[in-house]
Formats: sequence, structure tokens, C-alpha cells
Amino acid sequence: MYRPAAFDVADRDELFDLIERAAFGHLVTIGPSGFDATGLPFMVDRDAGPSGRLTGHVARANSQWRDIAGASALVLFPLTDAYVSPSSYPTKAEHGKVVPTWNYEVVHVHGTVRIHEDPDSLRELVTGLTDQHEAARSVESPWAVADAPGDFIDKQLRAIVGIEVQIESIEGKRKLSQNRSEADRLGAAAALASSPRRRDQAVAEAMGRLSDPAS
Repeated sequence: MYRPAAFDVADRDELFDLIERAAFGHLVTIGPSGFDATGLPFMVDRDAGPSGRLTGHVARANSQWRDIAGASALVLFPLTDAYVSPSSYPTKAEHGKVVPTWNYEVVHVHGTVRIHEDPDSLRELVTGLTDQHEAARSVESPWAVADAPGDFIDKQLRAIVGIEVQIESIEGKRKLSQNRSEADRLGAAAALASSPRRRDQAVAEAMGRLSDPAS
């Protein structure tokens, strides 16, 4: 990934925080038929192996999993992104030497794929994923795998395959106007925050977190 110093995210815990915030990634592999990709939710285990791991699952009917055991994979985690207009920069009025850009956050994970088909591993995986995302909903009665009939869950488990990516390297990029003056950063953030589009507002929030990590 092209990562100018101003935009590079190098801290390991911060990278994992971004992955957990994204939650949904794109598994990219190369098989006999060339490139293949599947979007799926991932769970992060920061302490597994030397560098951590990602776990998720795909439909058994998805042919991608059949030829990738032991293969290299790239998992893309896009977070926020939005167009930034030069009109939001105060410096436009000063000298006019401004152009449009795009602000975004993304994490790339490189690693080796392992495949899991045994029912116990799959049950543990889907239980972990479910518990994680139900907890994030902050509701009084979160749904649990055990809420469904056992034979129904067993049937569902037979229809999926577990994917594990042992992380070998991880890199992240936050392009959030860090290369602009403070006035321009504030102007861009304010313009995005006032936009009716949720994606623009999300980038403004990301810019705020970058300026004030405690927020």
C-alpha cells in the first residue's frame, strides 16, 4: 500500500482497533481461475500466533475456499471515505491553489489461509461472531446461537466453512487532511459534518477522532 508518512498508521493496536471498527472485510485470493474475492465479517484475535489472526466463514457453496488452504491472502478493511471539495478550504479564497481530493481510512492484512470444517470449530466461530456483534447493539435481550433449535444450527453449520488468516503483515492508512493547514482541516471537517450524506459525516467524525483521540 502506498503510505506517505503523514497518512501512515503504524501502531499495531491502532490497526487492530480499525479492523474491529470496520468489522467487515474483503478476502482476496488467487486460485486456479485467477483472483477471487468474498466480503465477510471477521473476528480479530490479537494474541494468536506471532502476529494475530482473523477468523470468519463463507458459504460452503462458495468455491473460493476449495483451493486456498495454505495460500496467501489479502484482506481489505475499508472504513470511512468521502470526497473533499476545494470549496471547503479557507486557502481557496487566499490563492486558489487547491484541488479536490478524497479522504479515507483503510487497513490491509496479508496472511496465510487455513480452512476449518469441523463442527466444534464452526460453532465456536459463529458463536463468537454473534456475541461480538450482538453486544455492540447494546440491547436488553441480545440474540444468542443457543436461542435457535440445536438441529437447525447443526444444519446451518454444515452449510459453511471456516476461514482463518494467520496474519503476516498489516498496514493501514488514514488520509484525513493531515497534509493541510489547520484551517483547511477544520474547514473540510465542518463541510463534511454538515453534509446530509452519512458517509461524509462519518469522515468528519474520523477527522475529529484523529484530532482528539480521547473523543
